Amino acid sequence: MQESIKQLYVSLTGKSWDVIEKIPQSGGDRIYFRIKQGADSYIATFNLNVKENETFIYFAQHFHSKGLPVPKVLAVSADQKIYLQEDVGATSLLDVLEQEGKTERVYQLFQKSLKALVQLQVKGDQGLDYSKCLTSKTFGKHAVLTDLLYYKYYFLDTLQYPYDKQALIDEFELLSDQLSDSHFNYFMFRDFQSRNIIVKGDEV
Repeated sequence: MQESIKQLYVSLTGKSWDVIEKIPQSGGDRIYFRIKQGADSYIATFNLNVKENETFIYFAQHFHSKGLPVPKVLAVSADQKIYLQEDVGATSLLDVLEQEGKTERVYQLFQKSLKALVQLQVKGDQGLDYSKCLTSKTFGKHAVLTDLLYYKYYFLDTLQYPYDKQALIDEFELLSDQLSDSHFNYFMFRDFQSRNIIVKGDEV
């Protein structure tokens, strides 16, 4: 794996790295590495799911072309199992929150993050080819129900909080019907987490 990453890296930069270190996985089967060479730093991703890689690369390139704050994809291997991105940093908004607590600075960083999220959803929709989506192309009834059931399984059931199960399911059905009848005007980013927001100084 590292030899294949090295070949792609050398093809991009024309030189070998000083250090390569594995980054803890955050979700899925993707394996991440941070590559350092002098003052330069890159992120390498290895993933056997080529279809997932194609989708990610398309979305990343599209968002970057709109001037949105996402890392630029710099190189992709011929088999599309490896790609290199610019390294935007290692300090997440969650890191800052855990270090500083609920300070005014943290509050302002969250505000900036939410504004950036809105820009991503509005500008990101412009010219986006939704046929490139990996699974659902629209946030329809089944997708809404799936997200609502996460709340049931991972919050209510985990806490063993007493509730009327049938009434809850009826509410879920009603809510999913209402939302699926809404107009879809923008791109929906469903995985907003503070651990995925990178902070540099007072910027996100």
